[in-house]
Amino acid sequence: MKRFIPFFITIFTALTACTEYHNFERRLSVADTLMNEQPDSAYRMLCEMNEEAVSMPDAQRMQHLLLRSNAQNKAYVNFTSDSIGNLLVEYYDQYGTPNERMLAHYIRGCAYRDMGDQPASLRCYNDAVAAADTSRADCNYEQLSIIYGQIADIFDRRAMPDNAIEAYEMAERFAWTAKDTIKVYTLWGNKSNALINKGEIKEALRIKETAAEGFRNMGDFQKAARILGLCIKWYAQQGEFDKAKAAMDEYENHSGYFLGNGETKPGKEGYYSIKGTYFLQKGELDSAEHYFRKLLCKGSSRNNQHLATWGLTQLYYGKMPLDSIGKYALQTLAHNDTLYNIAAAQNLQNVQAQYNYTRHLETAHRKELEAKDARYRLLLLGSTCMLAITLLALLVLWLRKQNQKKQQELSLANKANAQLHSQIQVNAQTIEELNGLIEEKRGIIHSLNQQLNLQAIDVNHYRQQTETIHALNEKIAHYESSMMNRINTNLMHQLHEEPSIRLLFQRLKSKAQQPTSDEWAAACATTEKYYPAMCDIKANPKISPLEYHICILTKLRFEIADIVLLTGSDNSSITAKRKRMLPKLFNCTGSAKEFDALILAL
Repeated sequence: MKRFIPFFITIFTALTACTEYHNFERRLSVADTLMNEQPDSAYRMLCEMNEEAVSMPDAQRMQHLLLRSNAQNKAYVNFTSDSIGNLLVEYYDQYGTPNERMLAHYIRGCAYRDMGDQPASLRCYNDAVAAADTSRADCNYEQLSIIYGQIADIFDRRAMPDNAIEAYEMAERFAWTAKDTIKVYTLWGNKSNALINKGEIKEALRIKETAAEGFRNMGDFQKAARILGLCIKWYAQQGEFDKAKAAMDEYENHSGYFLGNGETKPGKEGYYSIKGTYFLQKGELDSAEHYFRKLLCKGSSRNNQHLATWGLTQLYYGKMPLDSIGKYALQTLAHNDTLYNIAAAQNLQNVQAQYNYTRHLETAHRKELEAKDARYRLLLLGSTCMLAITLLALLVLWLRKQNQKKQQELSLANKANAQLHSQIQVNAQTIEELNGLIEEKRGIIHSLNQQLNLQAIDVNHYRQQTETIHALNEKIAHYESSMMNRINTNLMHQLHEEPSIRLLFQRLKSKAQQPTSDEWAAACATTEKYYPAMCDIKANPKISPLEYHICILTKLRFEIADIVLLTGSDNSSITAKRKRMLPKLFNCTGSAKEFDALILAL
């Protein structure tokens, strides 16, 4: 027994470890489902698992790190280093799926983005796109759309509108594939900015208006207002002051960027520059000066200070024309911005060209490797055939030896059979002697049977009394069962007379809506009053509130269709939950009807 103790310990440890891994992976799955809707909650949840992840195998530990980094990016928590991104790329390039490799390269690109290294960020985004496999059914088109949106944003910020528009169109294509209409409208709003940088103002304004109208049709007036807020300045420069004023009113009323007193929220002071430009284009210079100076006073960021001083410069140049020095100083400032954008764009174009050249080299190298693999496969096939022939020859030799061994065993068996035959003859003589003894014993048995017949009379009398007692017990059990049915019927009648239960029946008949939390609480309390055993089910930590409601409705003898209506679930989900509650409550497995029977028997 002592020899088996280490074996049992090993089995117990393995089962415990499997449970820990399953629980860890389950929480990872929960965090992944929260990723898009509640990234802050997902990030906090994954950070709380940091210490636990250290003791996990590489697969679970790297999955945790990948999800945590993705949640950190979605929660707008800046990366301060590329070390985690490099670790993810190194691991998932070797062991990951195409979607995991794409996400790992994208996270490293986001790290470089937050560190201000846009060329490196662009390279990582291109690597992420190259890692995606759009031929697979499980390709993450939503993530691919996000990556192309990031690429377009880099080109747009560096005054490369053609590249930006091309990337935005790719992002839009994959957003449509992912059936993400909100993402498409957002991309239209961003794509129009690139068209503005290209000089196609009217087309850009048309796209922004289309995107805003799409958000309005979806009932999202906030996003519509935020898109139109970017049109105000361009409406004014086009001389469409009515549209500019309407967009300004919608932005101030629905964007969510303003306080109750009409002032912008902190961080949104740049709107004063847009409003100042509107009044400047309209010729209301005093109002324009008011908003430019307001931006100069309240906008503490360098960009806001630049917008304020630039607006005032344009304002005063229009009010009091200066000499040629002032004129050419303004032109020089504009040219400096243009030269900076050209230089930055050239840098990114060089990065993109280097990426394309590298991709060509990788393609050529991959083809060379494929040719080598073909030669290796041919060599492996020949070696496999030779090995198969050798194994076949060895198998034939082994079969011959086995045949010889069987012949020897057959000869020995024949000898043993002859010895057995002689022994059978000896045994036959012995049997004849035993038959004589058996005849003598039969006489003795006959006399004993006569004695047993006399005793059988007493046994029959005892058997009749036993049957009478058994019949009385059955009558008693039937009476007890009928009494219990009457008691349960009375309890159910009293239970249905309770106000909360009548309310549930009325709501069930109306089929308009589900019970409120107060009505659920009243129904549960009333049921527990008549059936205290339901309290034990409620206290069971394995039973969720929805499952407890199913138990209550089952105890109240509701039909399956009524349970589906009152819980807001579907028929298959209710059936599955009833089956899953059997081991939780009764330590057994079975059908949903068996669960109903056990609940009604409580």
